[in-house]
Amino acid sequence: MYAHRSSPSFSRVILRLFAVVSALFILYYGYSTFHHTDPLKQRLYELGYPEKGYIVENGTILWSDGHITIMQGAYVENYPITAEEAYNLILQYLASYNEKLRKYGYRLYPDKASLTEKEKNGQKYWVFELKLKAGSNDMFAGFAWVNRKTGAVEVKGILG
Repeated sequence: MYAHRSSPSFSRVILRLFAVVSALFILYYGYSTFHHTDPLKQRLYELGYPEKGYIVENGTILWSDGHITIMQGAYVENYPITAEEAYNLILQYLASYNEKLRKYGYRLYPDKASLTEKEKNGQKYWVFELKLKAGSNDMFAGFAWVNRKTGAVEVKGILG
């Protein structure tokens, strides 16, 4: 015989729906809060650097932190400045400018997501776009070049 089953009450349906939506919201919030990828590491990966360790490509060793070693026969040339070190060198270089700009509400900073590699006059460089932050707006202010062998910083754009 057919057993009669009563339909759930409106309040139980709303309660279950609220529980499901709350669980989804908590899962999303937890993921978005604790899952953070460094834009510098992401950009290194896009440029062909491994996430861990190193890879060898045409006599060049690409290390996960961004420094490279070039091997040509018995000749070995090392470019020890990593991407993170280059970023920090630029921040140090801009510190005195930012000290002066602070009273006007401005700040210069290198954009991690804009990291590129360039070669000029036989030297290898890390290149970052410089941004000028004014309130909630960011404006392009030039480029910061960091020599990958010596760590020397050059700025081209708003500062020179």
